[in-house]
Amino acid sequence: MGDIYKIREFGYMQKALDGLVARQNAVSANIANAETPGYKAAKVDFEKNLASAIGRGFAMKETHPAHMPTKGRGVYGVTPDYTVKLSGAREDGNTVNLETEVMTSAETALNFQTITSIFRRHLGMILGPLKGRGSR
Repeated sequence: MGDIYKIREFGYMQKALDGLVARQNAVSANIANAETPGYKAAKVDFEKNLASAIGRGFAMKETHPAHMPTKGRGVYGVTPDYTVKLSGAREDGNTVNLETEVMTSAETALNFQTITSIFRRHLGMILGPLKGRGSR
């Protein structure tokens, strides 16, 4: 079953889910540290890297073995970008905005549910005929 990710679309979904998990972990840490003086809110972005690896948008390519290596190999080289929010600090130096974090958490959860639903449907279409049933 581990080879299911060799199917291009499953690999895309796997990396999107990885990015969403990283984002949710950062949001959870931000919320947990909302009252910690000097804490800097973390932000996770992965969509541009994933789109670039899929072939949408501008991406560097290695066209010669002597070229500098690119960040990764296809979607499997996609890693989230972590940034720290330095602006908008309160008097205690903390940069967490709870409203923003709660909205980001809800959006991330919705995106995760959507992708896992699509994943289940695609998996059902592949495994359904093997089990003697049609797709659901």
